[in-house]
Amino acid sequence: MLGVFLRALQMTVIGPSLVSIARSLGSTLADVGWIMAIYATGSLIAQPIAGRLSDARGRRNVFLGALVVFMAGSFVCATATSLGLLIAGRVVQSLGAGAIQPAAIALVGQRVPKERQSGALYALYGMFALAGALGAVLGGVIIDGGKALGSAPFMWSALRTELTIFPWHLIFWINIPIALAALWLGLRLPGDAPPAGATIGLDGGAIVLIPAVAFCLMMAANGAASSAFAYLAAALAALALLAWWETRARQAFFAPSLFTRQGPLLLYAIAVLTGIPIFGITMYAAAYYMTQFKASAAAAGIALLALAVPLGGGQGVGGRLTKRIGARSLLIAGLVVLVAGEAALAGLQSLGGVLSGFALAGFGIGLASAPPNALLLRYVDEARSGAATGLLTMLSSTGAITAPAAVSAFLHFSGGPPAAGFRSAYLLSLVLAFAALPLALLLPPSDVR
Repeated sequence: MLGVFLRALQMTVIGPSLVSIARSLGSTLADVGWIMAIYATGSLIAQPIAGRLSDARGRRNVFLGALVVFMAGSFVCATATSLGLLIAGRVVQSLGAGAIQPAAIALVGQRVPKERQSGALYALYGMFALAGALGAVLGGVIIDGGKALGSAPFMWSALRTELTIFPWHLIFWINIPIALAALWLGLRLPGDAPPAGATIGLDGGAIVLIPAVAFCLMMAANGAASSAFAYLAAALAALALLAWWETRARQAFFAPSLFTRQGPLLLYAIAVLTGIPIFGITMYAAAYYMTQFKASAAAAGIALLALAVPLGGGQGVGGRLTKRIGARSLLIAGLVVLVAGEAALAGLQSLGGVLSGFALAGFGIGLASAPPNALLLRYVDEARSGAATGLLTMLSSTGAITAPAAVSAFLHFSGGPPAAGFRSAYLLSLVLAFAALPLALLLPPSDVR
């Protein structure tokens, strides 16, 4: 759980520090913004590859290796004094971060009894949500605290200079002790020998297509708004080509059955469809609230409790109900509530309507967070669970890139006030979330492989 906490923390803690980073490195905000895009892109590339590696080399081994890579990247970032070095460290950090989650989920599938897996996954995703929320708050606190320490008269002169010029280094230094604690706990886990004769297919098609998908998504989010939809279309085409290739490759990187069996295939489609609805609300709720009601950042932060509290509540309710009604029913219920929330945000402009939309969407996201992986662990053989969950994690995470691309495109083309552009994006989210519902209804019972 500490590993997942670290991955989520580094997704959001960096945002409040961008201005400080740009100022200390003599760069523009646009240039510094690439460190966020690179983190998301590197994670996307690492997730399916790490999942497959965990099948062949052991889940514990890959998890521990991911922590070491993450620490190495954090150290480079924490000592960087140029934008190039910071980006290089962020690349290394992203690869370790992307490998953590699929290995952790595969460990749950391997070490936790089936009847308790859904509850364990809800706890895992609860930690992810907590870290993401804390990161947005801690980023500014750490920067201000570093500056205050830098001006303290009792501080060692070299350290005072470091904290005054590069207070954002602390954002990366805090990863080291947490990662060391996770590493120590991971080393206490019993070793897991990979299956006899396990190999990794040297599939050139997958090696090319996985980064191609990630690159197109990165360009969609960070390029010109007018070209966002073209890059999104290219990413979807590369993803479809990957699925086609893997069912025909002689040495497939993934198991071909992951793209042909009904259960996994439907879950992958649901992950793609719900990416924009989930990340569109979690990433842009504050910005929409501020533009719709001309509110301050502080007021928007308070309003976000209407999203965050129900999200945590949905995860808590899901964890309690999973044994009674099953992961499939919880996923369907979560999607229904998410659709209702997106409908409120797309159609209602009053304060009560927007806050109710936040609450419904948050509760739906919380309910639907763990069931996809819980179902996938039931649908696939344990020997392929790492590859299966790694691919699902990658597809679920694409929303972190596709949502900004979609929102920026709507803001660019709407021609009206920004709030209208956000409502158009929520209308698209409504359509996508609604399209995922019939797919969830078609999911087979969780005991069918």
